[in-house]
Amino acid sequence: MSDNKKTEKNIEEDIDEDKKEELAEKILEKEENSYHSKTFLKIENEVKDSLKNQKTDDALRDITLWALFLGSSDVHYECYENEIIVRLRIDWILVDIFELSKIEYKYVLERLKYASHLKLNITNIPQDWKYEIKLEHKKIDVRVSTLPTKYWENIVSRILDASKAIIDFEELGFFWTSKRMIEKAIKKRNWMILVTGPTGSGKTTTLYTTVSKLNTRDKKIITLEDPIEYELPWIIQSEVNEKNWFTYEMWLKALLRQDPDIIMVGEIRDYETLNIATSASLTGHLVLSTLHTKSAAETLDRIINMWLPPYILASALDIIIAQRLIRKICSDCKHEKVKTPEELALVKAMMKDIWMWELLINSIKLYEWVGCEKCNHSWYKGRMWIYEIITFSNKLRDLIRSWATVEKIINEARKWDLITMKEDWILKAIKGHTTITEILRVI
Repeated sequence: MSDNKKTEKNIEEDIDEDKKEELAEKILEKEENSYHSKTFLKIENEVKDSLKNQKTDDALRDITLWALFLGSSDVHYECYENEIIVRLRIDWILVDIFELSKIEYKYVLERLKYASHLKLNITNIPQDWKYEIKLEHKKIDVRVSTLPTKYWENIVSRILDASKAIIDFEELGFFWTSKRMIEKAIKKRNWMILVTGPTGSGKTTTLYTTVSKLNTRDKKIITLEDPIEYELPWIIQSEVNEKNWFTYEMWLKALLRQDPDIIMVGEIRDYETLNIATSASLTGHLVLSTLHTKSAAETLDRIINMWLPPYILASALDIIIAQRLIRKICSDCKHEKVKTPEELALVKAMMKDIWMWELLINSIKLYEWVGCEKCNHSWYKGRMWIYEIITFSNKLRDLIRSWATVEKIINEARKWDLITMKEDWILKAIKGHTTITEILRVI
């Protein structure tokens, strides 16, 4: 028997949660890729040439356009003792692009503040607002936030491209079972739909795309957001202004007097907002909102811990969509690899956990890369969603009303339509969309 066969057999015989973590760490250690590209040098040269000629408008425009080209969501200007680093968040990974001298950054800082209507003479307190860049076929909002630090003012510019806020419903990455459940939920006249996940998990995109699917002229849709990130056609959007003592709770009460059919609440933050939103779903409104939780089970736990009575929860909530964003494999430089014993053992253990043991393990393909300019030598290009979706049957509603534990509710849901994130990612990994390493990094 070969050494690999022996290692694989030993791992399989002694697999437990601690062992899974150990295997995951070994797999993650082997991925030491970093973003680098000739494009980064091109960006630096263009920006520095503009700053040298004191064309700060051109410099900011170049940074924004290149960020859009690279699929970046944010531009970070980070101040250290001797340099200022410009970084882009590409596919949710922060990447160093180039350095600025202090005099170059002074021009950038002043222009960003001026464009965003921030006060130039205030340097000791945070400020935030936004400015707009107009392109030939669309406009781009850039939301600017300043933060005084030990060495200077850090800036983060959030690039809000409305064309990417609403994508085709099919592109959200739902498998047919998940898609069927969601389409069934949004056809109802009332109930509540919750999209959950941590910051940066694509909740806003899922929410906006779902609302756009519902956007017909026979319905009145009103949103409550803080802040409004993207403008939606034919939808009434309102923005919470807590600086004037108008909270989500107060705003939502006023919104309900506007006779909406569908309500989108940007985020449920407290019991008062949750109580009004669930009450609205019980009085003939379809309510969509988000919650910062990691899974469907944790969502139930948090709602229960917010002291919403179980009979209201059971009667109001229809579906929970828990999600993450993961990077997709670069299709231009990937090729199939030989699976290591650690990878094989970990996949087998995970598939056994989610009742997919019958699948042929050896038929699953894993990939490695050589890196290319199209993915900036990162091995990944673009992102996709993985989901965990739970719909509430009459049996689950009865369990909630009887104060059943979250574990019991989830175990019952597993007998029906609950699709876990592990199931979703394994199916997408089998199809060659992502990697084991990426999933271990995210979940």
